[in-house]
Order: sequence, then structure tokens, then C-alpha cells
Amino acid sequence: MENKEKFMVCVYYGPNSERLIRRGGELAKLFRCPLFVLSVIPVQEDTLDPEQKRMMAAWKLKCEEWGATFIVKSNENRKACEIIAETAKRLQITQLIIGQSGQTRWQEITHGSFVNELLNRIEETDLHIVAV
Repeated sequence: MENKEKFMVCVYYGPNSERLIRRGGELAKLFRCPLFVLSVIPVQEDTLDPEQKRMMAAWKLKCEEWGATFIVKSNENRKACEIIAETAKRLQITQLIIGQSGQTRWQEITHGSFVNELLNRIEETDLHIVAV
């Protein structure tokens, strides 16, 4: 029986991205399925500052270690959750992994809940939230 699972990890600048890639790699290895790593960035890739370029290079190395496909998308003034959902649908992702820090109720009211918005867009994809 062929495994139809596909994992995608979403990473953004910060100290926890490599941990998320590792977690996704461990799960994809356990399930024996493909792993994709997506970074949605607010600018074009060629305009990243040196620190951002260093982080992106580290992510690419981590992806190579885990046999993952690394994807970078510029948000083009669109919401990250919209791009994540579109990419997940296009790649037929079944398992999506994101990192999420705690959000106060006030932040959720004023800025909305990223997780809830993403859940509304990803349809039948399972969402795994890793506390960061």
C-alpha cells in the first residue's frame, strides 16, 4: 500500500525554524513520505539582508539533511496564511506543521488568529502546531 501522506513545515525568521524542520523531518521519516519546507517572506529573495540570507542558507542545509524540498515565496502583499494554504493545496499536502507562540486575547481580537484563519483555508489538511 502506497503512503499518500505529505508533510510541509512553515518557517519564518527566528530561532525555532531549524527545530521545526527537524520535527517535520522526523515525522516525514517515520511516515516514509515527502517533506517540504516553506518560507513566506515579505520581500523578494534577492533583497534579503545578510542575516536573513544566513538563516535561509542554514534552512537549506537542514532541508538537505532531511531530504526536504525547500520553497521560498514572497508574500506580494498577501497574507502568509493564504500563500501557505495555496501551496499546501497545490502540493497536495496532508500534514502541515507550524510554530506558534502564545497570543494574548487582546492580540487575537486586534490582529486575528493566524491559526484560525489558516484552519479555515486548508480544508482537509491536518495542522500540527509546535509551541515556540
